[in-house]
Amino acid sequence: MDGLIAAKNRLPLDTSSVADRFGYVLIAPSILLVSFLAVGMVMLAWYSVLTYDTIEIFVYELTLDNWMRLVETGAFHTVFFRTLLYSALVTVGSVGLAVPYAYLVVRTRRPVFRYVLLFGLFVPFFTGVIIRAYGWLIVLGKNGLLNWGLNALGIETVSIIGTPAAIVVGLLQYLMPFAVLMLTPAIASIDSDLERAAQNCGANNWETFRHVVLPLSRPGITAATIVVFTLSMANYAIPNLLGGGTNSFVANFIYSKVFDMMNYPFAAVLCIILVLVASVFVFAVFKLYGTGTLGVEAGEQ
Repeated sequence: MDGLIAAKNRLPLDTSSVADRFGYVLIAPSILLVSFLAVGMVMLAWYSVLTYDTIEIFVYELTLDNWMRLVETGAFHTVFFRTLLYSALVTVGSVGLAVPYAYLVVRTRRPVFRYVLLFGLFVPFFTGVIIRAYGWLIVLGKNGLLNWGLNALGIETVSIIGTPAAIVVGLLQYLMPFAVLMLTPAIASIDSDLERAAQNCGANNWETFRHVVLPLSRPGITAATIVVFTLSMANYAIPNLLGGGTNSFVANFIYSKVFDMMNYPFAAVLCIILVLVASVFVFAVFKLYGTGTLGVEAGEQ
């Protein structure tokens, strides 16, 4: 009994107060969800070393052929590099556009203008990503609004669907609101007196924004970068609908292996690689810049 009491006292949990116990109850569903995800990753690891069979889909014979095939498959290398490149571009673009947008939401003195900005921010969340992608098909398609406007001006039409530009634009519109939501609390926590002090010292608006707002917004920029990059890496609908079948992401490649070829073992390998790359990026950012607005830094109260 003494041993059990000593073990309980060594646990990093404080259940002495009702508030603490209630907090652990609230966090229990999240722990359960993470547990399910962990089980899923274990199952993927198990499938990745099974032998693929065209008739039985897979047989319970352990092999590393699926991992060797990953190294030998040039098509996956192309898709993977494209996913990384487009995700990086979308991350830079989304965060770059979200910083001034969030700043205007926080600092504007016109309530009507703030409501308009918030309306534009939250309206996209009322529709799913597939509906948004179809919306861009209507705008950027061969007979879409863009080409209709170009025809009206006597300008030659353009074909954007199926190009990298269509995917980047679609992902920017989809992911920028997430970046704004991550950045807004970070900018709102900046004392406006610091900006006024910089201006009193002779700094103009741009210099104040660059040397005061941006450095103090780093927690929000960190969080926005992580969220946008990971969501972009795993996106399926926008590359599928706007890429025209020629600009697939890793998620589209995995889909084809599962539903077209029924190659579950190789698809499991691809899933593990996608998760590992995204996780390495997240942990690297956490290590270099902290968790930002996604969490509380060590030592903070």
